[in-house]
Amino acid sequence: MNKEMNKEKVTIIIFCLFLPLFLLLLSYQLTLQFYPQTENQQQTIKFVQGRTQTISLQNNFNYTSAEFSHLQDVEKVMSTTEYLFLISLLTTLTLLGINFRNRTILKKLLRCGGIATLIATGMVLLFLLFAFGSSFTIFHQLFFPQGNWQFPFDSLLIQTFPLEFFISVSKTIFIQALVYGILFIGGSFLFRNGTITRRFV
Repeated sequence: MNKEMNKEKVTIIIFCLFLPLFLLLLSYQLTLQFYPQTENQQQTIKFVQGRTQTISLQNNFNYTSAEFSHLQDVEKVMSTTEYLFLISLLTTLTLLGINFRNRTILKKLLRCGGIATLIATGMVLLFLLFAFGSSFTIFHQLFFPQGNWQFPFDSLLIQTFPLEFFISVSKTIFIQALVYGILFIGGSFLFRNGTITRRFV
């Protein structure tokens, strides 16, 4: 019994770690896909997503060598983000699939995962709302320690992606993730406790 309980706890903990990550990255992917963007923003985002070659971006824009260097660093971060998205997706689906017939555990996964998403996302969203400048700086210092992310206010990169763009996109991502967390909690009430058994006629 203790062994089964420990296994259940570990499963729930792992799910609560990966579900918020998956939902945040899913929100991030969907926001970039559907958020209104200028032509310059679209082309630059395609580049950092690895969908446009450097030569193509150089032909269309007058970014400085420092700006190109930063965009290449952003491309590396975006590539890592893609891997994290796939890992979190596979982990989430695997745990849901393994426990699909045990509705008691499935219900706990949905509820606890949804709550974990609300807590994690809500805390970050509040921090962004009240201290976006500080969080923006910390984010860049963490992912771009080489320090090539600061540019003059009148630079092309800053004009293309002003601070207001990041504020609006960030709010959209985190609010969307909060909605997904609520949906997971709501989905937990659709399942009754117990285990599904296969019936043979």
